[in-house]
Amino acid sequence: MATVAVPASIEDVTAEWLTAALRGSGLDVRVASVAEESIGEGFGVNGMTARLRVEYAGGDGPPSFVIKLPPTMPESKAIGLRLGFYENEIRFYNELAGGVSVNLPRHYYTGMDKERQDYALLLEDMAPAVPGDDIASCSLEDAQLIVDELPKLHVPWWNSERLPKLGWLPIGEPNIEAANQRFQDVIFPATMGHYGSTLSPTAYRVAEKYSRGLVHIVKQMTAAPYTLTHSDYRLVNMLLGGTGGSRRVTVLDWQRVALGKGPIDVAFFTVLSLPTETRRAWQWGLVERYHEGLLEQGVQGYSLEECQRDYRLCAFAPSRIALAHGSRPPSQLDGEAGLLLQATLMERAAAAMEDLDMEEFL
Repeated sequence: MATVAVPASIEDVTAEWLTAALRGSGLDVRVASVAEESIGEGFGVNGMTARLRVEYAGGDGPPSFVIKLPPTMPESKAIGLRLGFYENEIRFYNELAGGVSVNLPRHYYTGMDKERQDYALLLEDMAPAVPGDDIASCSLEDAQLIVDELPKLHVPWWNSERLPKLGWLPIGEPNIEAANQRFQDVIFPATMGHYGSTLSPTAYRVAEKYSRGLVHIVKQMTAAPYTLTHSDYRLVNMLLGGTGGSRRVTVLDWQRVALGKGPIDVAFFTVLSLPTETRRAWQWGLVERYHEGLLEQGVQGYSLEECQRDYRLCAFAPSRIALAHGSRPPSQLDGEAGLLLQATLMERAAAAMEDLDMEEFL
């Protein structure tokens, strides 16, 4: 879609650029002016996002859009480049999004210049939908809607022979051997230095074994039956609600899209976006609801017992995110809000290690 030059920064997103980008998507418009309204840098390496308020000199188009660019912080951008996050998201929208019915914002422009390391996404503005909040969590009704989106993503790609042939699509974890070594030698010691005293003996033991057995766990989480997974399916990557007070879930931030077992996405949501006691009360009902959705949409030969076991296994995926983020010093956690978020993610992941008998898989 990118015959229009990829903007290197928000300063390049001019009325002229937006006119060309929108015409490339099929809108016959001429933009008179565009005003940027910062939304934020996001958490981690997600990127810099801004709302664009638009006035037109010709034609009729939406009054606003959302643009997503790599983060302005060089360290964060470097991590995203190394892990392929920006390319993954653009390729998802260009190559895979049309094959799923999960609720997504419409994309008007996708562009990447790998030589210059510039990437851009121009998306539908989903306001008045509001961003999800991992700390505040959500109601059971919203949790059910969130889980109901997953079969729409997973069923079209269930055990698809095409997925392993997509050279850009991560299969669980890029550079897995090196990642395992770094996890064992660097991440685990740093994280335990910050949070080890808060873990139960069981959670500490599971985390320590996991730090040595990442390759073993990833191989299990990418074995058949596999599908296309979001792999960071948390409230922070969703918008809730819509026009006219409608209840709707819109899924964002496809940077970690990967091949893996479907319950990876269920576990990301339940383990990291629900308070521990809430997860304990809701998780098996939500897993059963997810399994029923798979069967209703055509998956065969996948029992509820297998789904429940895969859910327990796949709780390692969100646990790894919590452990990896926990290795960062407090000075890099964006103040009190970042400290609270990281402590919350660690507490929830550790509780899952305690509850779900995850040591069985190590």
